[in-house]
Amino acid sequence: MTQSSHHQARYAELIFRRYARETNQLVAGTRHAVIGGDPQHAALADALRSMGAHVRQFATVHDAAAWPHTITHAGTASYLEGRARSTAAERIAWATDHMPVVATLARDLAENQRIAGLKIGMCLVLEPKTAVLALTLAAAGAQVSVYAHPEETDAQIAAELANRGITVFADATANPDRAQELMDEFLNQHLNLLIDDGARVIRRAHHVAGALDELIGAAEETTSGLRNLAKEPGGPRVPVIAVNNARSKTWFDNAVGTGQSCVSTILDIIDPGQDGWSIVGADVVVAGYGPVGRGFARHVRALGGLVTVVDTDPTCALRAEIDGYQVRASLVEAVATADLIVSATGYAATITPDMLRAARPGAYIAVAGGVDDEVQWGDAIRHDGATWEPVGFALESLRYPNGHHVNILDRGGCINCTAGEGNPIEIMDLSFGVQLSALDVLLTRGRDLGPGVHPIPERADQRVSAIALAQFVHTADAHSTASTDTDVRPGIGRPSL
Repeated sequence: MTQSSHHQARYAELIFRRYARETNQLVAGTRHAVIGGDPQHAALADALRSMGAHVRQFATVHDAAAWPHTITHAGTASYLEGRARSTAAERIAWATDHMPVVATLARDLAENQRIAGLKIGMCLVLEPKTAVLALTLAAAGAQVSVYAHPEETDAQIAAELANRGITVFADATANPDRAQELMDEFLNQHLNLLIDDGARVIRRAHHVAGALDELIGAAEETTSGLRNLAKEPGGPRVPVIAVNNARSKTWFDNAVGTGQSCVSTILDIIDPGQDGWSIVGADVVVAGYGPVGRGFARHVRALGGLVTVVDTDPTCALRAEIDGYQVRASLVEAVATADLIVSATGYAATITPDMLRAARPGAYIAVAGGVDDEVQWGDAIRHDGATWEPVGFALESLRYPNGHHVNILDRGGCINCTAGEGNPIEIMDLSFGVQLSALDVLLTRGRDLGPGVHPIPERADQRVSAIALAQFVHTADAHSTASTDTDVRPGIGRPSL
């Protein structure tokens, strides 16, 4: 890559990061007008297209005005349409305006009075989109309470929800003992319905006296959570809807949203001043090529990173090869030359002490998605004498007695959730739409389903996507009536999710 092309790709990286940080909105499937026809603007257009955006270039902002409902990239102009997104209330209001699926499905529940008076407990990453779901359920007549793990709690959002009458069991500063107390207090409310992320609360409910007595059922959000439920002796004793397995969730949340939000969060942590480390030309190793790994790799490549994939499943490895990535059989060997190492497996002990020692000195290590101990830094401290040295926000250097060191982001936490604002709003609108559909299934069929994990009915899954699709198509129809006389590049047709 020449110095000039590197500069152009770096421009695209920085604009992508600013857009994601300002709006927490989706790139894929949305309309983007890039103002300017020079090489750096062409690089931005190409990067956005590679992420799945529908892009046109225009000579001026005036020309782009003919295309309503389009995100306009015009230098340093704000993406917020004259609004602010600083306070918790403002961030919740912004998210509310971009979550039509949740609004539609919650309205149905309210009109049918399906959840009126029911105690609904939510254990999700506590950020603006979660707040929208909680407030929407409360407006529909439910008694809503929220628990969140300390590392997944936005203290400002928690306080705002409490001020609005939602019972909150969350403390971003809680130690493990206090977090366990809060979880048990949450479960002692004799909940009727439970929404979980990671299945830690569902599993805990099986060991808290009375927690299952009035529980109609639960809904589980994640791949790792469903794996964890399989470890429960005898399986779940209540119906659990596998929200994660719905296509409206996995195809978009795992494969699109997590890729975008993890890449933007990682770059903002490593390069907070926007004047140093760049993904352009960086050697990036992705461990695991399921939906999360695939989405992450796609966004890295769109920004100019060089991706190597390692997956022990030969079918996943073959898919990475067919998608055009370098594939290696050994993670220990792959990390030796990597600038950035990202685990996307959802399994503990993916990044072992051997890999930490083998990694290129100064390499950055992060987790996309994730479970506890996915990066085994604890063993490096206990057995290898490594110590932590602070570097910056959510970034520490793990230093060994022999001078070797690696930089670990947020101690291996699920990086977009523990150090970012979670997945883009439109993506969580889909995921939470599936959660609302799961609640409806539990209320309709919960008594008949029986204990165990159950899929969400295909018809309910398809309805979530249909509501979202109608919103995207509405935007496309608005575009189809606009003049294209001033386009620098031809447009792209009607989107589909």
